[in-house]
Amino acid sequence: MLAMVVGVSADSLTTIDPAALYRKTIPEDKQLDPAWVESLTQRGHALDRGITGSKNDDSLKYIGMPVGGIACGTVYLNGDGRLYVWDLWSDGHIGVVQQVIPLPEGFPNWRKRNDVPVHCGANYMKPPTIEDFPPSFAQGFGLRFADGSLKKFEAADWDAVEFAGTWPIGTVSYKDSKSPVRAELKAYSPFVPLNLEDSSMPVTIMSYTLTNTSGEPVSAELVGWLENMSNPPDSDKAGSVASKSGLTLLSHDCAIKAKMKREGTFDHSGTMALSYLGTGQKATVEQIPGIAADVVLKPGESREYTFLISWNFPVVRIKDSYKPKTIAHKNEYSARFKDATAVAEHVAENFDRLSSQTELWVKTWNDSTLPQWLLDRTIVTANTLQTANCNILADGAGGRFWAWEGIRVCHGTCTHVWHYAQAMARLFPELERNLREKTDYGFALQPNGVVPYRGTLKAGEGGGIAIDGQAGTVLRSYREHLTSADDTFLKNNWPKIKLALEYLINFDCNDGDFDGMLHGKQHNTLDASWYGKVHAISSLYIAALRAGEEMAQRMGDAEFETLCRDLYSKGSKNIGKLYNGEYYVQEEDPKHPEAIGVGPGVYIDQVIGQFWANQLGLGRLYNEEHIQSALNTLWKYNFVPDVRSFRDTFRKGRYYAWEGDAGLIMCSWPNGGLKDDFMNHWQYDYFNECMSGFEYQAAAHMVAEGTPELITQGLAVTRAIHDRYAPEKRNPYNEIECSDHYARAMSSYAVFLAACGFTYDGPAGLIGFDPVIHPEDFRAPFTAAEGWGTFSQTVGEKEMTAELGVNWGKLKLQTLKLNPMDLKVKSIDVTLNGKKISAELVSHEGGVSVELNTPITIEAGQSVGIVMN
Repeated sequence: MLAMVVGVSADSLTTIDPAALYRKTIPEDKQLDPAWVESLTQRGHALDRGITGSKNDDSLKYIGMPVGGIACGTVYLNGDGRLYVWDLWSDGHIGVVQQVIPLPEGFPNWRKRNDVPVHCGANYMKPPTIEDFPPSFAQGFGLRFADGSLKKFEAADWDAVEFAGTWPIGTVSYKDSKSPVRAELKAYSPFVPLNLEDSSMPVTIMSYTLTNTSGEPVSAELVGWLENMSNPPDSDKAGSVASKSGLTLLSHDCAIKAKMKREGTFDHSGTMALSYLGTGQKATVEQIPGIAADVVLKPGESREYTFLISWNFPVVRIKDSYKPKTIAHKNEYSARFKDATAVAEHVAENFDRLSSQTELWVKTWNDSTLPQWLLDRTIVTANTLQTANCNILADGAGGRFWAWEGIRVCHGTCTHVWHYAQAMARLFPELERNLREKTDYGFALQPNGVVPYRGTLKAGEGGGIAIDGQAGTVLRSYREHLTSADDTFLKNNWPKIKLALEYLINFDCNDGDFDGMLHGKQHNTLDASWYGKVHAISSLYIAALRAGEEMAQRMGDAEFETLCRDLYSKGSKNIGKLYNGEYYVQEEDPKHPEAIGVGPGVYIDQVIGQFWANQLGLGRLYNEEHIQSALNTLWKYNFVPDVRSFRDTFRKGRYYAWEGDAGLIMCSWPNGGLKDDFMNHWQYDYFNECMSGFEYQAAAHMVAEGTPELITQGLAVTRAIHDRYAPEKRNPYNEIECSDHYARAMSSYAVFLAACGFTYDGPAGLIGFDPVIHPEDFRAPFTAAEGWGTFSQTVGEKEMTAELGVNWGKLKLQTLKLNPMDLKVKSIDVTLNGKKISAELVSHEGGVSVELNTPITIEAGQSVGIVMN
């Protein structure tokens, strides 16, 4: 039967063949601008735009960069340097801000709603601004001159204001023809990858560099003000001032009464402080409480003045089940700091280290030959860690990491969402190990090996198992081993990892085939149970078997290693039965005609197992030609140059891409097979949407395949997302799926890894690079288990040189894998800080390995140099 779809020119249902409509609304010729395509790979190209904004083109108002510590709530830096949102405790609202907007005219509702709430894309369609959602208390900074005039650091008070985002640092510059002072703000919270303690403090640093551009001395005051944010306002909580520990400090006791929907009012009281690095400055609690720092500048002189805003709200409320009520937990940071003053004192005492290491990371990340747009887009999604989406609860030593999918929507660090995310595992691997050990393989793990997909559910409370999330948990476990310095994690958790994989193996066995494929009820990330043989889920299962084989081999578990290898071999062969000559399809179960699925549709995740294999260095899982054809087909049938033109026809779905936006839709049926039965399910709406976390997964896989065509397509998909979040259109730091700062979007980091051709095995001391963007002259950052730094290489006609330098921490090195391309290598020279060390060259498919005869540790400031000819 032909499906009924909304017609192009009418709001009523028609019987137009959907296949014809897909082909009409998704053109094979994407008509991409050649200059835009050039900019995908060329750093410094005129269209290679990172995240910047200017008062001149009105591109500051939507910018909202998170500038608080990891798991410390949400504080936004606006494009003009003001701070807003201030979501520092659980006040119950969904998203960064709560708003509901009307449905676009002529479009159907979603799940019986006649409006667009936050989790359906309200903050995408109408990005919030500081003017629309101003803070409920007075706070800001400015220059007060000798005549008493105050020039606030906001766009309205300066002729020229420019924003440059090199997250986690936001830089705002201010110039004015009437002012003798030029100013530059650097706003951030300490952020040092691999150092979670330093990166998870409830503080925002506001460092102003003031320059006297006149020919006369300037005397002024740099003032900061911070009202008590008590709710309701409390005149008895005026605050106190002090000069201590190298600080001038203004502190507030904040009485917060937060109303929770359906739950009443809760006490979320805490403390806040405004402090200045330096003593002897004026501070007051009269009228508007604040601090004034003396500014004396000679002609041409520049000086830096630094303020801190710190906070401490001990209680956070989260959901431990599907039941509507929330449960109070203590923030982990409150176990480290007794109040906001203690936070400020700690930061002040360690400021030089915290600020220099944060700036070192920013310099390291951006010191690259990769285009700036790609560097920006592939890392900024990790800022979800710095929002109210993430919490570290004070449950035992080091706390317990817990998160929503998007801010206050869908609880429990959901396995079928979070397994897409790659950034946290590379930047702060201890958080992923925390999730595995304390949640997935801790209190959540069931006796039969089930890892409930919402980790805070108690047994029997619902939620159960998501098969894709279960496989993803096994794969993440191997990743956590690879990102460790030794095999302690794997040894400690192997019995439970094995149990989780055994559940999938038993699922395979119980379906009667035991063929390396899954068949039966398979709940998954699109919030429904699919039946039959599902290409995407079996692909993940095959990858999990391959990872299980590797882990079993390392643990000396020969019997299980053989079982995994045999099942993997079967699955690798049998999944070919789902290939239709162009792409992979779902083999539906005729016993469940009522179930939704994709059938013969072109589904975005159809070969996701290979995506995961690329993250883990597992090699080719199954037929290379078929996989590459499937990815090319995604581009052909699912990449839409203008999403609005597509949605004018296929109107159901939420709003994460719109008019003028390009994107990769979730599923299309250009060859038929879209059934009316599918459209009777509310989950059908997902198929018409562009969700960036899924798009990045497909894009990273395309880039990793390494063919020129797929590299371009993968970068184009990624760039389309970057352009959707251009500052003049919406907040470039808030990628939205089901609510704001959605976790799945952290799969963007996988695109960066694919561009670098990065592989890493910490316990084995192995690191490798096979860049696909200008490999002849390449430089990019890397992170490892205990350190991070910069890798660079040049490849000429007669020689290849490479350098692996550590900027922070250390790196254990035994093997370095490289690709000298067409160069015929006969000799090698390896040095550590200029001193020759002994090594051998081993050729293998896809390149060479430099095998050190004795393992070394590269310390911060040291580098290994390699010359091959």
